[in-house]
Amino acid sequence: MDFLENAWFFILAGGPVMWPLLAVSLWLWTLIMAKSLWLWRTGREHIDLVLATQCLLGKASPPPPETGPMAGALEYFMAQPGRGGKADLSLWEMSVRHQAPRLWRHMDAILILAAAAPLLGLLGTVTGMIDTFEVIGIFGTGNAQAMAGGISEALITTQTGLMVAIPGVLAGWALRRGVRKQINRLLSFQRAVASWLESREAF
Repeated sequence: MDFLENAWFFILAGGPVMWPLLAVSLWLWTLIMAKSLWLWRTGREHIDLVLATQCLLGKASPPPPETGPMAGALEYFMAQPGRGGKADLSLWEMSVRHQAPRLWRHMDAILILAAAAPLLGLLGTVTGMIDTFEVIGIFGTGNAQAMAGGISEALITTQTGLMVAIPGVLAGWALRRGVRKQINRLLSFQRAVASWLESREAF
């Protein structure tokens, strides 16, 4: 209970800017957790060339597209009506490119929210200093207690903005590296299946 009370007084001392900061923090970390869970799940995806060729030959069912980008590319390719000819390579490339929105989903929002947090903290700093100067204008510099509210608001919002932004940026770059790793896996898979399609066309 003491922790909740201290947190509540901390929010109140930060002023009205604390509420959008909390909303940004909640939104940011919800997206980070969702993206981390997706990367963890797709990192366990294992579709080798043997399984892919069996799926393409109709001897096996492809994994559900929710499994990961490789399964999504296979499912999208097999759903194309013009499959089974010289256009297969183009259709396969298009199927792989079709996975890009899923791979990069939420990444822009994560980085934008992480960048917005210190700006909101700066806004709180400005509003806190304005309140401080208003107090100085009314009471002068002799009333330290009256000045403390505006100064605490300025410092708390700055601190909160940085506390939200710094871990958010670090998490965003870590997730970005994870996405690039998934892209490299997908491109290797694309090249392997494309080589098999080319060899099939040769016969």
